[in-house]
Amino acid sequence: MPTFTRKSTITCPADEVFAWHTRPGAFQRLSPPWRDVEVVRSSGSIAPGSEVELLLRVLGPVRLRWLLRHGELLKNELFTDDQVKGPFKSWQHRHSFIPHSDSLSTMLDEVDYELPLFARPFGSLFTNELQRLFDFRHAVLTSDLRIHSRYRGMPRKRILVAGSSGFVGSALVPFLSAAGHEVFRLVRREPHSPDERFWNPDGADLSPEVFKGIDVVIHLGGEGIASGSWTEARKTQLRSSRINSTTLLALTIASLMEKPQTVIVASGAGFYGDTGVTAPDETIPAGLGFLAELAAEWEQAAQPIADAGVRLVNLRIGAVLNSRGGALKKMLPAFRLGLGGTLGSGKQRMGWIALQDLLGLIEHSIFTESLSGPLNAVAPAVITNREFTKALGRRLRRPTVFPVPAPLLRLIFGELADAALLANSAASARKAIASGYSFLFPEIDEALGFEVA
Repeated sequence: MPTFTRKSTITCPADEVFAWHTRPGAFQRLSPPWRDVEVVRSSGSIAPGSEVELLLRVLGPVRLRWLLRHGELLKNELFTDDQVKGPFKSWQHRHSFIPHSDSLSTMLDEVDYELPLFARPFGSLFTNELQRLFDFRHAVLTSDLRIHSRYRGMPRKRILVAGSSGFVGSALVPFLSAAGHEVFRLVRREPHSPDERFWNPDGADLSPEVFKGIDVVIHLGGEGIASGSWTEARKTQLRSSRINSTTLLALTIASLMEKPQTVIVASGAGFYGDTGVTAPDETIPAGLGFLAELAAEWEQAAQPIADAGVRLVNLRIGAVLNSRGGALKKMLPAFRLGLGGTLGSGKQRMGWIALQDLLGLIEHSIFTESLSGPLNAVAPAVITNREFTKALGRRLRRPTVFPVPAPLLRLIFGELADAALLANSAASARKAIASGYSFLFPEIDEALGFEVA
C-alpha cells in the first residue's frame, strides 16, 4: 500500500496548529481552487466517530461521493480520518503535530491509500496530484498562521459579514473562523443556520437585533464592476448595489444604543480615477469618472458610522489576485492556452493586491485601533499591465504574445475599457505599512506564485 507524506516547519506552537484544524473554516481554507468540493454533511468535529460527506466533481458533470470518518485523536498531537465509502479501495490520512519549541512545530501529513484496480496504471499521475494538493494545503496553512500569529493573545471577535458569498467574502469567512473568531453572515433569504442573520437592503429591512453582541461589521457588498458593459441601466445597478446597502447599514449602526467597535466597508482604488504616473495616497481627493464618483459616494454613504463615534475603515481595494475569482479567473483560460497578452499598450500602471494580503489587511484593520478612514488595499510594488502579463506567463510557463488592442477593448466593453482596463490605477500602500502591516506578497511574482494554483 503506497504512503504519501508531506511535512512543513511552521513558526507557530503545535497546539495552535492543531487548534486551527479543529475550527470552522479550516476545511474550506484547505480546499484547492482546481477541485470542486461540496460538503454534503458534516458533524463539524474531528472527534472519533464524527463524519464528513463530500461531493467531488471529477470531470464535467461527473461527481463522486466520499464519506470520511474520524478515528484516532490525541489533542495537540494527531488525528486521523478514514474512508468509509468513496473512490479509493482504502484511504487513511494521519495529521501529526510535532512540537519543537514554544514558537516552532512541524505539520506532518501521512496518507496510506490503495487505488482501485482500474486506476492503478495511473498511479504516478495520482501521486503528482497528491503532491500538488498538499503543497497547496501546507502553503495556505503556513500563510494563514503567519498572519494570525500577529494577533496571538488578543481577544477573539464576534464578526458580522455582509457580502459573504462574493469572491472576497467567501474566502474571508473561513479565514476568520479558522483564526478562532465567531463569524456571522448577513443573508438576503431566510437564515438556514445559527451563523446567518437576515437583511433585505433593497427593501430597507435590517433589524437592530442583527447587531446584538457584534464587535466588528465588515461590508463587502456590491456587484462586480467588470461584469458586462456599462450601460446606463448597469451603472444604476452597480451604484444601487453599493450605496443602498451601505446607507442602510450605516444609518442602522448609527442608531444603535450598543454599537460595534469597528466597521470596515469596502471601497475601490478607482476612487482616484486615472492616476497617471503617480501612486496617490489616502490624502488625495477623488478623481474623475464613473469609478471615482461611485467610490466617493460609496464612502460618503458609510460616513454616518464615523459620525456616530464608531471606528470606520474604508478599504480602497485594488485588483485582487486569486485564481478563484475576479479578473484573474477570467484571464487564466486564455493564458493557460498560451493566448494571453497585454491590454492595449500594456503601459498602464496597476494597483493590485494578493487575496491573501487583502484577508490579512482586513484582520489587521480589526485589531489596529489607531487605523481609521480610507486605506489603500494595494501591494507596495507598482507594476504595469505589461509587467503583470509577463509575470503571469512566467508563472504558467506560457508565452504572452497576443496583445488585445485598445480599440477592440473599447468595442467590446465601451466605457469600462478606458475606465478600468486601460487606465492607470496605481495607489500607495504607505499608510498600510506605516500602521504596522507587513505584506506577505509585496512583489507580483511572489503573489502569483501563491495565488495561482
